[in-house]
Amino acid sequence: MSLLSDVRSVSSKLSTPQLLHYVIAERFPGKTIVSASLRARSIAVLSMVAEIDPAIPVVFCRPGHLFKESFDYRERIVDALGLTNITESEGRETRIQAGDLAHCERMWSESEDAPGRTFQLVQLNETLKPYDCWISAVYHMARPSNVRKRVDVEGKLIRIDPLLSWSSEDVHRYLSERNVPLHPRVRRSKSARPRPAR
Repeated sequence: MSLLSDVRSVSSKLSTPQLLHYVIAERFPGKTIVSASLRARSIAVLSMVAEIDPAIPVVFCRPGHLFKESFDYRERIVDALGLTNITESEGRETRIQAGDLAHCERMWSESEDAPGRTFQLVQLNETLKPYDCWISAVYHMARPSNVRKRVDVEGKLIRIDPLLSWSSEDVHRYLSERNVPLHPRVRRSKSARPRPAR
């Protein structure tokens, strides 16, 4: 049985927190990394992994300017969850390791000087090199059509997409139950929605 088949077999009936515990604490201890953003889905994953191992390596992907409210929110989340091993990547790691594939997150990037946003590939080849398991949790954009399983293989890595089947309602319920705050922009956009007529 291949490593991928074995991990899939063990994890097929596990809940998302159980799957994360399995790969972080049992199957790939010390060899798992999380890529993250400030989207609600990503924060939900960070909340789960922090309960398992707050020292797990977390790389925040930042292809463009990080506005002050986003920087402040990131600091608040890191502190609230007790995460202790945080780095950041602008995604310029274009060199692919021998025998491997390119590893990247797909993100929207905002500029400090111009309105609107652009699509960026945040390449993480150097950052992911020391690891065997990658928990991909940026969630800026819809997953590519070839990403259909929570557990997959990408080059030399086992890639975990923990919230592949979660709805937005599932994510917000999870965060609300744990009193994990949303990004200020999300809160503002929700409060600005018109109330239904009565």
